[in-house]
Amino acid sequence: MSLRIGIVGCGGIGRTHMQAWITAGYRPVAVCDAIASVAHSLAPLSDATVYPDAATLFANAQLDIVSICTPPALHAELVIKALDHHIAVLCEKPMAMTLAECDAMIAAATRNQTLLSVGFCHRYQPHVEVMKSEIESGAIGEIIMFRNRFAGHMPHVEQRWFSNPALSGGGVMVDTCVHSVDMFRNLIGDVSRVHASAVTRTTTLGPALQVEDSAIITLTSTDGVLGVIEASWRTPPGEWVVSVYGTAGSLTLDYDTMQLWHCDVHGTKQQLAVPDGDRFVNEVAHIAACVREHTDPRVSMADGRAACDILERAMRSAQREE
Repeated sequence: MSLRIGIVGCGGIGRTHMQAWITAGYRPVAVCDAIASVAHSLAPLSDATVYPDAATLFANAQLDIVSICTPPALHAELVIKALDHHIAVLCEKPMAMTLAECDAMIAAATRNQTLLSVGFCHRYQPHVEVMKSEIESGAIGEIIMFRNRFAGHMPHVEQRWFSNPALSGGGVMVDTCVHSVDMFRNLIGDVSRVHASAVTRTTTLGPALQVEDSAIITLTSTDGVLGVIEASWRTPPGEWVVSVYGTAGSLTLDYDTMQLWHCDVHGTKQQLAVPDGDRFVNEVAHIAACVREHTDPRVSMADGRAACDILERAMRSAQREE
């Protein structure tokens, strides 16, 4: 079954989606962006038609699936319009700016009986899939703690939409911790308690922002597992790691080396074998399969809403700390 794919938002993540769709065997047929030149620069990769705006694209491109790759402020409006045209949607994270917007998106998907999934790409990272399998098999015993640090340096972030709260809805917590929160839910389970601290300040790397540039979130799962999430745009050279600790050892994934390690109770480390695969390619291929086979996606609408709920609670907690 051939599928007609579109991309709305042709910046960095839109380009990533384009390349992923192509690698997965699909050639997107329609693109649009608020900046026409950006759309025209992406379209030649798949000989896609450039549309002047999303409404025209949804009405005329006869799409089966669309990747929504715009800043978060536009997600709800665009997703609902696509769903009302019975177009399946893969919406980049975070799902929306507010829980009310999430609920409106879920209502649109439900009334149109059309797929809506959120771009939590790390669920499709082969290393994370192996990690989840190891945890579920009991390889490291009863889970006690989780730690994730996604932090580095985003140059000139003060000049990008990521630091504009009207477009982004927040800073590093919304951009980065949303992945970390979903990773906790995926590997550990649902969250009962949330606490956070966040800051922005002028440093040699740039001015203070209108949003947080560094943050720490602590989570407690409904089963009593403790989690620590660290994120920053101002801490070079960076560290991108996730670890899970249990009563019989630990698992650590280093995204810099793309190696997954198991450590037993004696301190002996073993690198685990991981199948080849790109998380974005795996993600879009899965969405395409769900549309073809009329099955539910691995990342549900409820998953998208749950992450937004946790982030809202974290941001309120951080504000109380000021």
